[in-house]
Amino acid sequence: MRKNGRIHVPEETRAKLFLWCARHCCFCAKACTTNIEIHHIDEDPSNNDEDNLIPVCFDCHGELARYNPEHTKGSKYRNLEIKKRRDQIYDLYTLPYLRQVEIKISKYLHHVQDSTGQPKERHLGDISCTVRTLSQDIPIRLRLRIEPYPDNQRLKVDLGDLYSGIALWNLNPSQIVFGHFKLPISAETKPFLFRVVIFWSIVDVLDREHEMLPFSYVWGDPKGDWWFDPRTIGNNQLKPTK
Repeated sequence: MRKNGRIHVPEETRAKLFLWCARHCCFCAKACTTNIEIHHIDEDPSNNDEDNLIPVCFDCHGELARYNPEHTKGSKYRNLEIKKRRDQIYDLYTLPYLRQVEIKISKYLHHVQDSTGQPKERHLGDISCTVRTLSQDIPIRLRLRIEPYPDNQRLKVDLGDLYSGIALWNLNPSQIVFGHFKLPISAETKPFLFRVVIFWSIVDVLDREHEMLPFSYVWGDPKGDWWFDPRTIGNNQLKPTK
């Protein structure tokens, strides 16, 4: 709905942002209760994208918009600074709802044993991805994107929506998911060196997405298994490139 040329922020978006900051000003951090409103960071009242909005108290709302470009003194609040400060407040009040998950890459079916009682090995190129929630109280959702790098060269391959950062994984407390994806891997490949970079984020019960640091798994010996490597290569964008 428009009023004086302004498009109202959708009620669902307003509720979400106020929950993320627990009705605290996202610039000065003071508690506001009902004395809070939403500022458009780019000062375009028709742009209601969540990244362009910041809940603020009445004083900060006036301060953020106050700047005389012809005045040589002082420094205007830049959009990047405003967003980073806002995200600090969001994190402060949503981190209590963050729950961790464990992601493991392997060539084995760890939940299936062979005749010797050892984990069963998957067919070459069929990769296990085991996801386990480490909490016992509240559910979370996971966004997972896997980038493969044979011999440290990016490989363009369709891994499906669950491993491309498109679909979210719904994960309940103490849940284990034994997933898998396929890569064009051959025992004759020279050199035998494969890396998968894991980009991931966790969406909490307040619908706030927390981007986590990426990491890798590396496989350099067909007789061995994938091993964890905290280093990454390639781009650092969590969500898939359009």
